[in-house]
Amino acid sequence: MVSDSLIPIERKPMNLNGLFLASHKLQRAFLACVCAAPLTIGGVSRAQEVIPMTVIDAYAPTALWVRVFMNYFMPEVDRRLAETDNYEIDWISAFGGTVAKTGGVLEAIQYGLADIGIITSPYHPDKVPFYNISYVTPLVTADIGLVARTVHEIVDRYPELRQEWDDYNQVFLTVAGAIDTYQVLMSEPIESLEDFRGKKICGIGLNLRYVQGLGAAAVSSNLGDFYNNIATGLTEGTVAWAESAVAYKLYEVAPYMIDIRLGAVTSKVITMNRRTWNQLPDEVRDVLVETAIDYRDELARETDRRAQSSREEFVAQGGTIQPLTSEQRQIWAASLPNMAKEWAEDLEERGLPGRQILRDYMDIMRAHNQPIVRHWDREL
Repeated sequence: MVSDSLIPIERKPMNLNGLFLASHKLQRAFLACVCAAPLTIGGVSRAQEVIPMTVIDAYAPTALWVRVFMNYFMPEVDRRLAETDNYEIDWISAFGGTVAKTGGVLEAIQYGLADIGIITSPYHPDKVPFYNISYVTPLVTADIGLVARTVHEIVDRYPELRQEWDDYNQVFLTVAGAIDTYQVLMSEPIESLEDFRGKKICGIGLNLRYVQGLGAAAVSSNLGDFYNNIATGLTEGTVAWAESAVAYKLYEVAPYMIDIRLGAVTSKVITMNRRTWNQLPDEVRDVLVETAIDYRDELARETDRRAQSSREEFVAQGGTIQPLTSEQRQIWAASLPNMAKEWAEDLEERGLPGRQILRDYMDIMRAHNQPIVRHWDREL
């Protein structure tokens, strides 16, 4: 169970004055000298290796996936390594944009400004397009655990999907998601789907296309700016989800949740800098991989735990949930461009089996009896 009140205190202060990379290298050199000294425990001398590791995300601990990373992944790695007591990670936390701003985490890890990080895949459809598969298949499922496991399973089926990260000097650990289902939050109530016409709605990457078929104008933004966008009138709504509406107090400016249930997405990829990875002992690598997968599942469980309570909190804070009928959801689904077909064709042009991957994904969803509104692979 992850507790909001247990945000750990960073063990090492950050000193980011434009010389982060240089200081990071000095830290490594210093710790290498320190770790050469043996530890004496109960009269037995042993050399425990301390490994400094910088972890980043552009988002602050307000974001659920960052909190779970801090409260579950990092201490769980520590606990598992402590079982043998051969290695210890000295975590250097750099969340909230101290090293990389929104959309810059991939490059920060690529160029060695960090060792491990949480990449938001919708910002990089040109570089790692596969990882947006759940974005191009809306109205399929709200089971975030199933989506995360399925995307990871497909990565395991097709080794070339891991190899996509080679071009960016990184090693794939897992995918993850903290969105049980996208909704549309509006500053004013929506009486019919026609009311979306002409409205300005902000979002990220591919989810901007979810509202364009209804005649809305999509405005590219990021989660941290959604509130101000609506408060200042730049937009009249946003594509978001219940937990984010509460965490970022979006109910204050967009108190109408249009309950379209667009579906769950894996918007995060956990990767490591390849040079860092190559220098790690096998024991540490194994623990990082195993814990990353467990983090994926823990984040999905925490997302599910918060989904219903967030809806209740949204209403308690004065928000209104406006459910759509099955017919309205069908109309909305029909208004969407076939993003999945475009996505599959793009992968094919890159030498990846995009059409088959899409079929695999949808087959798994059907095998789990998901409430699919539109069978994307049947339109290829």
